[in-house]
Amino acid sequence: MEPRLNCEIVQDLLPNYIEGLTSESTNKSIQEHLAGCGECRRTLEQMTRDTHGIKAAPPKQINFMKKIKRRQWLIASVSVAIVAALLIGAYYLFGTRDFPVPASEAKITEVYQTQDGTIHYRVTANIKGFVSRVTTHGNKHTQIYRIYEHRQLFSKEKASMITLPENWLSTKNADTNLEKTGIYFEGINKDDRITIWEKGMTIPTATAEQEEAYQRYLGR
Repeated sequence: MEPRLNCEIVQDLLPNYIEGLTSESTNKSIQEHLAGCGECRRTLEQMTRDTHGIKAAPPKQINFMKKIKRRQWLIASVSVAIVAALLIGAYYLFGTRDFPVPASEAKITEVYQTQDGTIHYRVTANIKGFVSRVTTHGNKHTQIYRIYEHRQLFSKEKASMITLPENWLSTKNADTNLEKTGIYFEGINKDDRITIWEKGMTIPTATAEQEEAYQRYLGR
């Protein structure tokens, strides 16, 4: 049996009851109370008249309001896009990130070949900011050497010459028997390169002192 509701609870529920938001069991309890309570029936009648007395907005007014809302959404969307573009632009202009060092700012020195065919070389570069990373990649037959500097796009920092650690590259892979045919310094893109060594190129042979340094490098 459903609990009986008092007038205070029923009158609190009447707005939702009129809107059809109450459950079936609650509706039943309200209706049972209304059947025996004249005061609550009068309250219901008054609320119903007040609700029906609210006139719906004319169609023209509704369409006008819709247009205003669409315009507001459009203005908000454009504003967000403008702010995002400004933030991205500010980061692009003033933020710091990695940039490849162009070939024009790099110098290759100490290129020579050891008795076992290993190529030695050293890279010096004019750096703004600081060197963030150095990479060597390529394919089975070539090696690409790149330097990245961390700075702003239009950095006002004074550039300084940095000499990177020496590099040794064996031209033959003992496991695969594949042969290296070229070593390159790459700057901004593939068209911005310095040839460090290519197969058939005449380069100095390592001196006795350089051979000793190479043996120390190998840990012998």
